[in-house]
Amino acid sequence: MPIIEEENNYVPGEEKYWLGFSRVGGIGAVRLRRLVTYFGKLADAWKAGAADLLQAGLEPKLVEKVLSLRPTLNLELEIEKLEKLGIAVLVQGSPNYPARLAQVDNAPPLLYCKGELTSRDDLALAVVGTRQFSSYGKQVTLQLCRELAAQNVTIVSGMAKGIDTFAHQSALEAGGRTVAVLGCGLDVVYPPENRALMQKIIEQGAVLSEYPLGTQPEAVNFPPRNRIVSGMSLGVLLIEAGIKSGALITVEFAKEQGRDVFVVPGSIYYRMSEGPNRLLREGATAVTCAADILQDLQVNTMLDKVDVQELQGDDDVEKALLRLLNRSSGELMHIDELSRESGLSISVVSSTLTMMELKGTVRQMGGMNYVAARYTRLK
Repeated sequence: MPIIEEENNYVPGEEKYWLGFSRVGGIGAVRLRRLVTYFGKLADAWKAGAADLLQAGLEPKLVEKVLSLRPTLNLELEIEKLEKLGIAVLVQGSPNYPARLAQVDNAPPLLYCKGELTSRDDLALAVVGTRQFSSYGKQVTLQLCRELAAQNVTIVSGMAKGIDTFAHQSALEAGGRTVAVLGCGLDVVYPPENRALMQKIIEQGAVLSEYPLGTQPEAVNFPPRNRIVSGMSLGVLLIEAGIKSGALITVEFAKEQGRDVFVVPGSIYYRMSEGPNRLLREGATAVTCAADILQDLQVNTMLDKVDVQELQGDDDVEKALLRLLNRSSGELMHIDELSRESGLSISVVSSTLTMMELKGTVRQMGGMNYVAARYTRLK
């Protein structure tokens, strides 16, 4: 039985065709997979006629959109424009696409990136909260993010006013890495007063968006943006948010994605503590210091010396099991399920998991249920 391989629709050099299809409203990851499955290459799909596109599974209205858009879009010119602005196109399945985000069901097929993502960003925490912060919220954000960044945790946020801004600033001041995910095109600075901050983030991390150049920061763009913030991260830290705050949307995405949820408790008399305090009642992890987060993310003194990239499976069997556990996005997998999904015998899976426990790459949570000790990117 062959060892499982990751599904990958990416063909090197086809970024411009992914960009082309991303401009067709209604074509996302699922339909792109259909096109790649049918045509083999997205380049062939981009050049195909109506009959073949219909046969590949596109609905008639989408076929009309493709055929009407195609003559108006010079893909080479679009890529050249991006290159002049220092913006890279990250395609799902390519080596430079955020690996943890790629595991999310509704991950964007394409991201625009200014700056650079590195292996250090595998160890990332999303930090979100209100624009209407208190002095307490600001102080807590600055302190926690400074300490987390000093421990090589990449801070991911949305560069909005308030808590987001303080999270990015604190990480930068600590000499750490930070990633901002925008709800607009990368040529649009929002809020405008964060222009200098955005440049510093680019120099010391990366700014990402799924939206093409020129896209304005409309309200409808921000909830989808939040799934990327949480999807890139091991967990989400909420610092001050009203009961209807957009930051709670990020938390909901985190729950769906199997991410940890951390909350800073707040005063029962302050309305911007309603969101965090409600989550605490629902079982979120209370945070009073950075150590509370570091312990749950298993970032201890060993991780100060061991790069996350080094935590690879030592052979094909270990890699296969790690792929399955990583795909589960933090959900427990029973040994029987691992055996069935990998095609390996129970005895082989059991002995391999025992060795992996000793190495610290997996944990047994009782009842022969396993979880990856932390996210591991496989070569």
